[in-house]
Amino acid sequence: MLFDALIEALAEKGHQMDVMTVYPLKKPLKNYKVVVNLERVAKHVVNQWSIEYASKLGDDVLPTLTTVYGNELCEYLALPEMQEIIKNPPQDPPYDLVILEAFMSNCFIGVGHALNVPVIMVSSPLPYPWLEISLGQPQFTAFVPSRNTNYQYPMSFFVRVLNTIRSHYDYMRFNYYTEAVQNAKMRKYIDPDIPPLRELEKNVALALVNTWHSLNGIQPLTPGIIEVAGLHMEANYVPLPKEMEKWMNDSASGVIYFTLGSLVNIETFPDATIRAFYSVFRGIAPVRVLMKVANKTALLPGLPDNVMTSSWIPQVAVLAHKNTKMFITHGGLMSTQEALIYGVPLVGIPFFGDQHSNIIDYHSLGMALELNNHNLSEKAISWAVNEVLHNSKYREAAKRQSFKFLDRPMSAKDTAVYWVEYAIRHGPDALRSPLVDMPWWQVALLDVYGFLSICILASVYLIIRLARALLRAVTPTTHGKRMKSD
Repeated sequence: MLFDALIEALAEKGHQMDVMTVYPLKKPLKNYKVVVNLERVAKHVVNQWSIEYASKLGDDVLPTLTTVYGNELCEYLALPEMQEIIKNPPQDPPYDLVILEAFMSNCFIGVGHALNVPVIMVSSPLPYPWLEISLGQPQFTAFVPSRNTNYQYPMSFFVRVLNTIRSHYDYMRFNYYTEAVQNAKMRKYIDPDIPPLRELEKNVALALVNTWHSLNGIQPLTPGIIEVAGLHMEANYVPLPKEMEKWMNDSASGVIYFTLGSLVNIETFPDATIRAFYSVFRGIAPVRVLMKVANKTALLPGLPDNVMTSSWIPQVAVLAHKNTKMFITHGGLMSTQEALIYGVPLVGIPFFGDQHSNIIDYHSLGMALELNNHNLSEKAISWAVNEVLHNSKYREAAKRQSFKFLDRPMSAKDTAVYWVEYAIRHGPDALRSPLVDMPWWQVALLDVYGFLSICILASVYLIIRLARALLRAVTPTTHGKRMKSD
């Protein structure tokens, strides 16, 4: 969704977009061409995950992501279409830029090296430490929670210790899982003499990241980190189907929207949990509930009359609707950003990855409550739903945060287009941070502080020696006093 929005924005400006994707645009643009279609080779995951599977993933998904959605994707470099681009790139005109997903398959940075053009990374989730480090972004672990934790500022001393350890630990694990494997694949499919991946990462021109300081917190950013949260919104607005639109328009008491995203299926909840939701939803009538259910035949019988289900729902249009009062969500970053933009309060049921930390962020802003997916009792669900539905403070907070999130000098779309074109105009070194070329101990000023410490200790030592010498010079010795007395 984020990449489609960026592609469409750049195509509107007249750029020719040659795209490698699993999801070709349904309405292709004039200057848009799918040069590598991965639909036939990619493993599809939409509506494929059960509640049990999602619950078992937990917060630490790094091993799975680096292998299944990292190293394995590097095999796409071997596709004939990719080999044609790498070995015989177009020359009339040549490529100006390579734009890549900043996730786990950094091996594709090697394509930019092969074409001798700048590379831009785009991060749909919050940026991982390895992306920030490769762009010279300092890791402010004293007040910025590490990517895979649920910590919040302010942090106690011991939490800051753990946060710092986790940040370095995850970075080392990313290198451990990916470096050797992806270096080998680049040498195999791109160039036997290609520089190591960690060196190529330092040449990335800039990164567009799906963050904004009003939501994700204040921290100093190197100019190569460009915040564009909300970029995907405009391009992904799809009008409501007529029947659904009428149903929502007629919902005078309001609508609750309930989905667990594009991966996890609500209908795979245990029967007891489904019955608990049914009971709560029946009890809040005439408020209506719009629920995404991929396979309605698998849903437990007894659906309340005030609930409508659909296998596909135009989410942005639903959240934009004036009658939408609440969003029950898994806590995905882009879904929650959509709710934020339209000022819709949340009840979060996070399962894995960043979902817990996302809901924690929205809770800290006063616009969300969290339910434990392992303890979805009727009492807990009823309390959260009724609290957010009937306590105006959550909607008021959501509206305040929406205004703050959207209050920018340029839209996310215009910001993204400007910096992409900036990279084309000025090349990969225009925003290069000096930190990428410095060893960590110089960045941390250990040599400077060490030198100053030695100077201070030496000065103190000399002062003490001098003081003792002066003291001896002005103080008569005991032997001298005896002789004088005799």
